[in-house]
Amino acid sequence: MNKPFLSPWNMEQLHRSPRIYPSDVNAASGIHSIFYEGLPFQGKATRIFAHYGLPEAAVHEKVPAIVLVHGGGGTAYEEWVSLWTSRGYAAIAMDLEGHIPDKSEGTTKRLVHTMPGPSREGIFVDCDEPVEEQWMYHAAANVMLAHSLLRSMPSVDPQRIGITGISWGGIVASLVAGIDNRFAFGIPVYGCGFLYEAHNEWGQRFVDMGEASAESVKRLTEPSAYLSRVTMPMLWVNWLCDPHFGMNIFSKSYTLAKNGIEQSGLCIYPRLGHSHPLGWKPDEIYAFADSIVRGGKPLLRLGEPSEKDGAAFVDYSSAEGNEPLHAELYYTANCDNWQLCEWATADCTLNRSDNRVSIRLPQDAKAFFINVRDSRGHTSSTPVIVRSPRLHADSGTL
Repeated sequence: MNKPFLSPWNMEQLHRSPRIYPSDVNAASGIHSIFYEGLPFQGKATRIFAHYGLPEAAVHEKVPAIVLVHGGGGTAYEEWVSLWTSRGYAAIAMDLEGHIPDKSEGTTKRLVHTMPGPSREGIFVDCDEPVEEQWMYHAAANVMLAHSLLRSMPSVDPQRIGITGISWGGIVASLVAGIDNRFAFGIPVYGCGFLYEAHNEWGQRFVDMGEASAESVKRLTEPSAYLSRVTMPMLWVNWLCDPHFGMNIFSKSYTLAKNGIEQSGLCIYPRLGHSHPLGWKPDEIYAFADSIVRGGKPLLRLGEPSEKDGAAFVDYSSAEGNEPLHAELYYTANCDNWQLCEWATADCTLNRSDNRVSIRLPQDAKAFFINVRDSRGHTSSTPVIVRSPRLHADSGTL
């Protein structure tokens, strides 16, 4: 018999819209600044700063919405909110580290306000504190409270609210996606789960914190503990050489969260870079959101890749007027350390008569995936396949 699902968050509490307080932080025209009530921290009340905005259409109809989760060193970016409101979405971006943004000198700085919750220090540095005193616990709670706040707005359609996050925000967004099933879609960028399997500072941190603490984090606040419970379509966006989130853990997170959800997808850029502006730049993010909540054309959908007799295959489906244009294999001869992989490429064969992409695999390919670009310029990716060393005949999906 399966054990009942237990998480440290009180969902009944977090599903209630939080109390709102005024803010004197200036913002661009059409962007509002507020504080909302967070969970208590160390016995004291907390408030969370946020920017939110509504599109022009909200005057006449209920609109879709998005929760925006910043990464490390980030804040509640009003330009991120404006980017989504210009596309017809209500949007809210909150600061998860007890700051307010200050643009008085031209660049965005972060100032500590008077009622902060925990600040994030390093990687799970607070893992030995009671979970209710940990930053990740509060970050996830504050995101879910922002979601509840959006749902309470008369002009927002509560059935059409998504979430996206960048870097640390991608970690939080992928965690929340497995906890708060009210969301219509999720889009983690860079950040993911299985951080303890990373070949860099993430994996090393789990070694350094000790076995007992590592197991506690994996069980309570690491996304991989919850991804199998995802019920919403998700698009996972990253690039091939991200210094923080390697293809092994990123692809594995996508695979665990897919849960048979047809609309879910993966987008791996050959080159992108790692920053907030670069993380909200890919057009696939907005096309995917539109396809879920605004009736837009879906991205190209790829089936499960397979390998037989040294060749790789993947089937695809596409919307009318959005055909695949080019398919490319990415492969590496060394995946012992995923942060140090060198990737090579080769063109695949597109067989439009049976909606299939195929390629003869190079003999030295130990791991590979396939990218397919469609007529709108959008990229869809398969998960990464690690080939069996025994004659390279079998494969395993990360």
